[in-house]
Amino acid sequence: MTHSHLPARHLIKQIECDRANRTKRDIRPAWLTALIEFAAELFEPLSDVGRVGFDCRLDENGWTAALYLGAVELLGGKDDGQTRQLDFRFDLQPLLERFTRVEDVSWTVFPQGDRAAGDKPHSLIAIDGSIGTDRLRVEVHSSAPAAAGPGLRRLPDGRFEPV
Repeated sequence: MTHSHLPARHLIKQIECDRANRTKRDIRPAWLTALIEFAAELFEPLSDVGRVGFDCRLDENGWTAALYLGAVELLGGKDDGQTRQLDFRFDLQPLLERFTRVEDVSWTVFPQGDRAAGDKPHSLIAIDGSIGTDRLRVEVHSSAPAAAGPGLRRLPDGRFEPV
């Protein structure tokens, strides 16, 4: 009984660490979060439903936001465990209109993928420019990176659940 304070101290320490980590986790400015939410609405899956994923990085050149439509993992039946990328349409014009200044728009295609990384063929459209005084690169990828895993699971009854 004399050591009953140890679990309480550990719990308090864990709560303090979690609280500190929560504030560190998302360093994105509000304008970038709003842009990502806006851009996510521009994905239009051509079949089924999709879930948008993203990755943000800050470096000496400014922010980079990479967006993609997550894969769907199939559960049950003969295709159980397989993942499928979704066909989609993305409306670039509204995203371009959000930029204060556009310096470059490019389309890059990797027909063989990056075999060393285990990637499949994919492409991306990149927009380099500024929003206000902040430099930004937005990349819209044709498929989710392998490390991202599926965004949704399709259940045998046809329903979808987020992963």
